[in-house]
Amino acid sequence: MTEFKFLDYDGKSLFTNCLVYQNEKKVQIHLLPVIHIGNTPYYSELQNYIQDRICLFEKLNLITSDVDLKKSVSSLDDYLELSAQGIEEFWDRYKKLLKKYYKKFLTGDIKSLWKMVKKEFKNVNDESRTIYDNCVKSGFGIQNLCPIQLYLCKIMNLDHQMIAIDYVNDIPQRTNWIHTDLDLAKITENVNLNDLMEEILIDPSPEILEVTLQQIRFVLLNILVMRRFKKSPEASKRRELLADDLIQGLTQEFKEVIKNTPDYLIDNRNSLVEDKILNLIRDHEEIVVFYGLAHMRALEGFLLKQGFNLISKQSFKVFKIED
Repeated sequence: MTEFKFLDYDGKSLFTNCLVYQNEKKVQIHLLPVIHIGNTPYYSELQNYIQDRICLFEKLNLITSDVDLKKSVSSLDDYLELSAQGIEEFWDRYKKLLKKYYKKFLTGDIKSLWKMVKKEFKNVNDESRTIYDNCVKSGFGIQNLCPIQLYLCKIMNLDHQMIAIDYVNDIPQRTNWIHTDLDLAKITENVNLNDLMEEILIDPSPEILEVTLQQIRFVLLNILVMRRFKKSPEASKRRELLADDLIQGLTQEFKEVIKNTPDYLIDNRNSLVEDKILNLIRDHEEIVVFYGLAHMRALEGFLLKQGFNLISKQSFKVFKIED
């Protein structure tokens, strides 16, 4: 077992742990972490646990992709087919600027990392190659994490959270589920996106450049992980590798993981959750935070500072190592 409270691995199965915290006014906050790749029963159990409790949930709305991971998308093939036109249109419009951007602004370490990725795909001609090409054509946007995760689901015989849970027809109808996440469409609703994209590619501010380069590095690292998993011969070995990576990343190498993750993916979204919790605890006695595993360490620290203490734990099996 590990020292990371929200995750357990006994060599046979991977588990996430919901930790319940309570303050002196008996208000309870359930930190319910989720791994985005797991078995369908796992996601059903998480939903059953939430029941009628107020639930803050994540669903990052990225305007940089013409395709959302919706219920109608049931596989990686579906996603790649639906996203193809939007990616090609983006590439046709900005490919000259993108090529110049890659040449002018990428730092030495990112160029070296990209060189490693190119080497991995030198003689590859499958879905992973399509995913890589799409990353290049779309400027390594963060939306590319969706097909990367779907690819991992496919080669491990597992499911994806955004498909196993109906975020289109079911969740929006549940009045106790409160969407608490970045919505870039709302943030940029009065912005000319074409002008913004050209500005980013031609003359980015130091702040925008830093974020963009961090994002490119992050996506490249995930592409390398995707290829490393594919080299494992069996689904069970790949599941074991995923479990080991999660254990390693969230314990010994947590600071390194955070350093390589764009701030808006972790810190900015955590702030949204924290603000919402402070508002809701005035009128509600129980709140569930249904967010990704990587967010839980910081959210736990926030609750402890607010006077909450751990009172209980419940485990959920994400998947067995043996398929």
